[in-house]
Amino acid sequence: MAFDKNRYCTGCSACYSICPKNCIQMLPDNEGFIFPEITDKGKCVNCSLCSNICPIEHPKAYAAINPDENIRSKSTSGGLFHLLAEHIIKQNGIVFGAKFEKDYSVAHGMENTIGGIEKFRGSKYVQSTVGDTFKECRANLEAGKIVLFSGTPCQIGGLSAFLDRDYENLFCVDFICMSVPSPKIWKQYINWQKGKHGSIPQKIAFRHKNPNWKQSSMRIDFDDGQVYMSAKDPFRQIFGSEIAARNSCYNCRFRTLNRDSDITIADFWGIEKICPEMDDTKGTSLVFINTPKGKGIFEKVKVQCKTKPVSIHGGIKYNPRAIKSREYDWKKLEAKRVKLFKNLDILPFEVLVKKYVNDPIIIRGCRFTRRCLGKIKGKLWGVGTSLNIR
Repeated sequence: MAFDKNRYCTGCSACYSICPKNCIQMLPDNEGFIFPEITDKGKCVNCSLCSNICPIEHPKAYAAINPDENIRSKSTSGGLFHLLAEHIIKQNGIVFGAKFEKDYSVAHGMENTIGGIEKFRGSKYVQSTVGDTFKECRANLEAGKIVLFSGTPCQIGGLSAFLDRDYENLFCVDFICMSVPSPKIWKQYINWQKGKHGSIPQKIAFRHKNPNWKQSSMRIDFDDGQVYMSAKDPFRQIFGSEIAARNSCYNCRFRTLNRDSDITIADFWGIEKICPEMDDTKGTSLVFINTPKGKGIFEKVKVQCKTKPVSIHGGIKYNPRAIKSREYDWKKLEAKRVKLFKNLDILPFEVLVKKYVNDPIIIRGCRFTRRCLGKIKGKLWGVGTSLNIR
């Protein structure tokens, strides 16, 4: 009952029926439609049965934090993926996920040890190559192995289509995906970093928590001891601008709450507004439980971490990419995108970014001014509304 009931509630009366204290009544609004109301708050024991049974609140959503500070510091958000993968490994199972290759391209791989799953942790802002992992996944499933397969929503959709049947021993985990930028641009970025530092990258973190989870940086450790760290890293700017994304990402068909995965995990942006007691600036996972299988495995690992149920609508409020693509001025973006890829093999990497990704100062200034004016207008409109002024 934490969501906007006037917008989403169907009046099904499930919450009324399950309330153990009979403190919920179904009452008509001014249009005559019935809605649940807690008429006697003194009786309410905050058991959450009403929220848990609500069909509009499916999938279920949670905030989650892995209590192991070492694992969480090396993870992108709250470290929940490690707990899920560890649970599978302890049952002699197999885990599939995206990892860096020796040349720092990104590819899917298979691991069956707890030490091995470390390479799957952390964000990788490049689309991984699946290779033969769908076939390897099926072979392990047919052999009776328990399998956890993690990937982008579209990769999980592809796996589901390939398998063409439901396996009880398969658990799929995806994440809220912004977009996948060009692997070719990523390769050029790596070569640029090699030339700039005269050394080979040894370790890469797209979201190094410096100084904290919400103010992260790109970090690259080189084999000669040099360390590069920048919050305004050019590849992160490319990723954030989405100018070099795969064409399908601009109208992604997998941004939905009806997913092929059993569990969806993400950074819980807005946690300080939704559930401030779960925000310690070190990282919090947003978790969507999409299927009964997902609920089953989550129930087994959540005893090991700090969790709190949240409204699904609260979860997507600050994480809108879960259900919709970004709104673009497509003509402008497409024009720049075409030029970017046309000059990809001609211009040096840093010139490419400066020319097509970084906006001129005057444009950034105008954009900042518009945002400020919009906020002022919004506040004035709020005052006008409260005074019933039109």
